[in-house]
Amino acid sequence: MTNTPTPYFVRSLARILWVAMCLTAVMTCQWAQAQTYSAEQIERRIVIGVQVNAEALRGRLPSPWQLDPITGGPLKGSNLLISLVDNLRTENPEGNTSVSGTLRFAFFAAPATNPKTGQTVAVVLGGFASNAAYVPGYYQVYKAAAIRMQHATKSVEGGADERTDVWEVVDGSGKTELSLRMITLPDANMRSRVKSEIHSISARDPALWRIYKFDSITDVVKSAALGIDRVQSLNLRVNSAEFADLFDGSEKLVGINLLPWYVRQVYIR
Repeated sequence: MTNTPTPYFVRSLARILWVAMCLTAVMTCQWAQAQTYSAEQIERRIVIGVQVNAEALRGRLPSPWQLDPITGGPLKGSNLLISLVDNLRTENPEGNTSVSGTLRFAFFAAPATNPKTGQTVAVVLGGFASNAAYVPGYYQVYKAAAIRMQHATKSVEGGADERTDVWEVVDGSGKTELSLRMITLPDANMRSRVKSEIHSISARDPALWRIYKFDSITDVVKSAALGIDRVQSLNLRVNSAEFADLFDGSEKLVGINLLPWYVRQVYIR
């Protein structure tokens, strides 16, 4: 038996659908207005995942954000990420280059979640920038430093290419705050392309919020979770007094991702 809807029911359903479409349009409009396009950046990156003292790390997060270690992928288990960034080009919204001189970063970020909203972000705790125009930077946490970098790739007949990376972060007094010397054998057959989105906030002021929509190539050269180890030699030292409580000798290396190609659009929320 089939019931024929009454005219009143049809009118009510039409009204509900109309309201739903209006709400969707309003939400879409609000989301679009919440993002201001700021720049496009082309970079090379090294991302190092580590496990550090969780209690000390929690004390660095702004309320109500809570530490949320990475739960999957090659950096699974990391509660702190060290990113070494070699900026190749930054363009403003008009498509013109907006950086004078070289620009390199070394920074520390912790994955976190807001228990009230379920949102996940990377909390930028601090770091170093080679370009004075980026000190203290958007997140208000970067210190000035000379960042010396060497990068070389050597073809190996009958095998994977050999890659050498050297980074030194030196402050104004000549102290080495962070250093990395590493030789790896990335496997081109395992190389992956990722398109995604990351939200980042400042540990100093969580209202400083950026959205990064990125497209990248990733070489996983070390992953405890996946049983990958293509690192031939590694010497990583974090000597910064600012992070001494996190790097007290109890830290554990979880994984290393090489990103030879990383393009992102930057939006300010």
